[in-house]
Amino acid sequence: MYLIRQVFNPIENLDDMYIYESIDELWQLNQIIKVRDSRSLAKLLGYSTIYFDYAIIKFNRIYRNTFYYLYPRIKVIIDKKDVVDVFKSITNPQDEAYEEAAAIVETQADKQCSKEVLDYFIYHFYTMTSKQDAIKHYELWQTYVPLNDKKIGSFVSLMEIYLDEITNYFDKPQTML
Repeated sequence: MYLIRQVFNPIENLDDMYIYESIDELWQLNQIIKVRDSRSLAKLLGYSTIYFDYAIIKFNRIYRNTFYYLYPRIKVIIDKKDVVDVFKSITNPQDEAYEEAAAIVETQADKQCSKEVLDYFIYHFYTMTSKQDAIKHYELWQTYVPLNDKKIGSFVSLMEIYLDEITNYFDKPQTML
């Protein structure tokens, strides 16, 4: 079994693709390959003789689609840490211009409400024990939240686009990185 994991390398401003092989149920690093963009990823995968069973990637639609195209049975996973990081960027924007614009259209109470609603969801989502339970939790949560709230709407849109990959987190083997 083989796994490929995308890790952003900020020093070189590109992605390192860590390739692991499962040996006796433990993942051992085989090699690290640098990928500049989706074209170099497709080239790397196109020439590879390895059939990848799993890919752990960041939120990147082109990378995701490339993996599905080249490996129809692959399980693409967006790791919990990446989901939480994106969630934090939605609820705690660092851009002052965004903060000023947001202050005009929403009150401090509205911002706090959005953050609390999303905090509640993300915390409980990852306490689920199966993919089915996580999806049920997500669907139930949506019936109770104001989907017209900008931050909640942004988060829900992202969840909808990547729901399979986010919930694949629950199907990954426990020994996986």
